[in-house]
Amino acid sequence: METMLSKYEEKENQNPVEMYDESISNHPKIQDDFRSLYEGQIASDIVIKTSSASYPAYKAVLCASSEVFKDMLLNDLRYKSTDFIEIEDLEDNTVSRMLFFLHTDSFEDIQWDTVLKLYHAAIVYQIHRLKFKCSCYLIENLRVSNACDLLLLAHEHNDDRLKSAVEDYICVYDEEIFTSDEWSKFSETNLLLASETMCAKYKKNQRNCY
Repeated sequence: METMLSKYEEKENQNPVEMYDESISNHPKIQDDFRSLYEGQIASDIVIKTSSASYPAYKAVLCASSEVFKDMLLNDLRYKSTDFIEIEDLEDNTVSRMLFFLHTDSFEDIQWDTVLKLYHAAIVYQIHRLKFKCSCYLIENLRVSNACDLLLLAHEHNDDRLKSAVEDYICVYDEEIFTSDEWSKFSETNLLLASETMCAKYKKNQRNCY
């Protein structure tokens, strides 16, 4: 009796908002619903084709996520009345992972090379959230051995956020990087960018002196 009474009192004293939050957490999120739709290919209304594969997708998701797809589907007469889009500038695996991200907002089994290709795809198709997620992964996996490659990548794509993160990393690990073979080769082919980076390091050191 005491146990039942205590449980009743506990429920009586529980904040209604907390009870609601607890119950809503047991239900699938909208992202889970979209994932089920995408993986089940339920009511898809467009197909993305590569040279050797086809991927069912949803026009609304493509338009909401990509400025390029939005322009193609809404303004380009070649695509307004068609049920497929051909992609010739990306590998099948990259297209598959890009579409999976657009419909689920998640990555699966990603590796460094995969993310670099997705980053490129995000820029080509103006998928801003994918670009941001890829840059976050690249920043989290910055190493002395890949700092030069990332610095050049950020510079070539005018990615100020990524470039700033790489420059900060280089400033911290300057001795290891500036004396590495990677930096030596990088400086030979990217003299101006290397000089700018070393100048940024010098200015940061100057500020830290005061």
